[in-house]
Amino acid sequence: TLAILSIFLVNRHTRAEEDTERIELVLSQVVGRHAPTGASMVVVAATEVLIGVTAAVTFILAGYPVLGSISLAGSMLAVGLVFIGVTAAAAQFFSTGRATTGASLMVLLVAFILRAVGDIGHNRLTWLSPIGWAQSVRSFADERWWPLAVCVMVGAALVGGAFWLADHRDLGSGFIGSRPGRERAARSLTDPFGFALRLQRGLIGIWMIGLFITGYVFGIIADDVDAMARDNPQFAEVFAQMGRGSITDSYLATAMAMLGLMAGGFGIAAMLASSNEERSGHLELVLSRRVGRLRWIGSHLAIATGGTVVLMIASGLGVGVAYARVTGDVGQIPRLVRAALVTVPAAFVFIGLVVAVFGFLPRAIMLSWVPLSVTAIVVFFGELLELPNWMRHLSPFEFLPAVPAEPLQAWPLVWLSLIGALGVIAGMIGFHRRGIAVT
Repeated sequence: TLAILSIFLVNRHTRAEEDTERIELVLSQVVGRHAPTGASMVVVAATEVLIGVTAAVTFILAGYPVLGSISLAGSMLAVGLVFIGVTAAAAQFFSTGRATTGASLMVLLVAFILRAVGDIGHNRLTWLSPIGWAQSVRSFADERWWPLAVCVMVGAALVGGAFWLADHRDLGSGFIGSRPGRERAARSLTDPFGFALRLQRGLIGIWMIGLFITGYVFGIIADDVDAMARDNPQFAEVFAQMGRGSITDSYLATAMAMLGLMAGGFGIAAMLASSNEERSGHLELVLSRRVGRLRWIGSHLAIATGGTVVLMIASGLGVGVAYARVTGDVGQIPRLVRAALVTVPAAFVFIGLVVAVFGFLPRAIMLSWVPLSVTAIVVFFGELLELPNWMRHLSPFEFLPAVPAEPLQAWPLVWLSLIGALGVIAGMIGFHRRGIAVT
């Protein structure tokens, strides 16, 4: 999650600043060319250090060993620092913020897949992934610290490379240029929904491919879960506590929660596009036409919500196709697609939250990532660390039925949807009443 935070924050303060041409105003003063980029990276790194310290203190207060808590928080922080460098380098190659974000997210996805494949027997692949480096710290089990140093050095090297590349390109350009657009705009661009879809379609496509591949990896691994459980009693105990079904079904339910968490990240990123439109001054122009505020924000909400559903269908298909392939049971595909869709209400809670923040505290919109970060700790480490109930209940995924390990129960889905809807309604009311940032 800190890697995702790094990607969006660094892009926001580097390539996105060039897109809006605000950086030209800064560079017109007596500052060095690298000063804005360097300052933004220091701020992002400091933010992640603060999150890491908070996580370590939380684990220690929960009763976990001090060294293990520090190493676990440090491993999370180390991955975030690597992706500060990855995004800074990507910002030099691509000429738009969206392309920079998409490329950085694809690097993160590849790193995740390499780590996942390495975990099932191809250990050498793990060392090609910064996530694998952080995992090799072995928190709470004879910690070793040198992989953290590797992450820091790689991140620093990437940042240094980004500065060098910046010296060899023109401001506002990239080494990989964008293709020219059409001579005439499509008719769909005259509608707020069509325009919002045009802005988001590349992001949706990248996330859809990424989550399908990630789901496919989860599905392939599922066939080996029983064997892992026989070799590792602790592994079996963790999954046995997560549902009333088989260990494999409990694993699949956990995989769906992880995929749902990623889809929640997309929902936040999609709604952040509305904030970017306001800050860039585009919203001022749109609202000068016959477009109401609620219609405009509703179009972005529809893209975020509909895109989340599409992503979870793609995730379920990825898991289902892979698991059907290894088991020979085609019926697993619709079963696992349904299990994936169960996580949508939990992801919708994050969408409601970001709409509420946008409506009342637009300048604090990036704080919308904090609840996702907390939820990621619960989803990825909750069972392993035996977190207390009050901490687990901070995650909306904790209230979902563990399908397919447990029978589907409708009420948790209804309540989570209502919570998300309340956030959306509150945010729309706040947005309707507040002033618009103008240029």
